[in-house]
Amino acid sequence: MAVPVQPVEAGAAAAEVMAATVIAQEAEAVLVAVRDQLQVIRLIARAARATLGEAGRLLREDIRDAKILAADALAVVPALNDRDPQATLAAAAELVASVFSEAPVLPGAIGAAVDLVASVYAVPPPATGPLQEVRDLLGAVSDDHDRARNLFADCRPYLGIEEEGETWESWTSHRSQALLNGYAAEMRLNRAIWEAGQAVRVHRFYQVGSSRRGRRMKEAWKLKEIMRTVMEEVDAVIAAVVHMRYSIAGEIQIVRDSIHAAAL
Repeated sequence: MAVPVQPVEAGAAAAEVMAATVIAQEAEAVLVAVRDQLQVIRLIARAARATLGEAGRLLREDIRDAKILAADALAVVPALNDRDPQATLAAAAELVASVFSEAPVLPGAIGAAVDLVASVYAVPPPATGPLQEVRDLLGAVSDDHDRARNLFADCRPYLGIEEEGETWESWTSHRSQALLNGYAAEMRLNRAIWEAGQAVRVHRFYQVGSSRRGRRMKEAWKLKEIMRTVMEEVDAVIAAVVHMRYSIAGEIQIVRDSIHAAAL
């Protein structure tokens, strides 16, 4: 014969479920905020990527125009029947010298490109570049994500969710995927920031170095390679953040379903 549930016990159990529901709702709100912050991070990273793309374009134009000048120089090398071979050689030499001089083919192109890179990774004070801002936001997202986990873990037993049950395992799986993508985003972001700083350091090195012919072109090529790496890393950050948002959305849905089930 079943033992009847006493009103006091039933009331206490209902109060526990209600309190657990409130905690679960707080966990849901934190996760929603995390998802929204990840969208902000994605937009900031995309803006940084656009700036880096513009810097890369400036470098490519400088290199391309240098190649055009070099081709022009070769084109005017005198033929055997040229009327004034000395003048033609002088013109060719002048063009070649301009290609490998310290002055950019596009005035200020390299400097402008490096300024764009510096603005992207700027370290406070006085300014915070978008890549640094993304790093700060990812840190805050990580803290809030942990907080949501603790909240949901606290209320889990009172919502009828077993630790080894399907609901908890599914939620944990989504969380693990979010963590992995978060770690990937932070790792690739740190690489992007370091490489962006390296671009600035390379530019400074060539600014204060000797004036040997060809240094400007070497600088442009080195910066181009660095910029390609920076952009690849930022692209990877954006992809990781997108995947992280998907996983967070899965966590949110499970918490919502648990709240709904407890109310039945």
